[in-house]
Amino acid sequence: MTTKAIGNGLLMLLLVFMLSGCSTIKGWFSSSKPNQPPDVLAKEGIKDLRKRNYLDAVSAFQKLKDRYPYSKEAILAQLKVADAYFYEKKFDEAQQAYREFEKLHPTSPAVPYCIYREGLCNYRQRSTIDRDQTYTRRAIAQFLRLKQKYPHSQFIPAANRDLARCRHDLAAKEFYVAEFYYRTEHYPAAIGRYQTLLEEYPEFPKDALAKQRIEECKTLIADESKPKGLWGKFTSIFDAKW
Repeated sequence: MTTKAIGNGLLMLLLVFMLSGCSTIKGWFSSSKPNQPPDVLAKEGIKDLRKRNYLDAVSAFQKLKDRYPYSKEAILAQLKVADAYFYEKKFDEAQQAYREFEKLHPTSPAVPYCIYREGLCNYRQRSTIDRDQTYTRRAIAQFLRLKQKYPHSQFIPAANRDLARCRHDLAAKEFYVAEFYYRTEHYPAAIGRYQTLLEEYPEFPKDALAKQRIEECKTLIADESKPKGLWGKFTSIFDAKW
């Protein structure tokens, strides 16, 4: 066999090798890890949670969900994604994840936990009483939903505690506004707020002061309706029986 023939043969072998073995060559030089089994990904996510590497935990659990959506570990991953967002204080993302779990697994024993955590996502975003109380009301709605659907859940004591705090905030907000109207001499508006406070939040510790304020407002309104100054004296004279 001539040198030229040998060269051509080697060239052909090299060409075939290059065409058929690209994936093999890529595998030799690739640094990417092979797909990890679901239990390994789950352990990795739990480990990140314990180390407070919450976004890394989200990544691990998300991989588990995407790669093994029908595995038993995938259900755990869905719940732990929500927990990781919660601990990272990404409460909107956490609430969405808890809600999604509840929707996909309505019979799961973890549903009461999800409902309570949905309430906490709003509870943790509450503002001071001089600000908007939307998150407070949303938290109340979730805690009441938990009490209604799962009255014997282990999360009821915690929900009752947080519910009481939310109601106190709303009552304090009502009292704050009522006092503003009282100070600025808008007495009818103040009476309305004090009455709402007494009717909706009878447990509020300042209910006695609210009752006192109502009487004061009524007295001040009555005084405003009386004639003032010299004209008041003339009216008294004209009304007298001679």
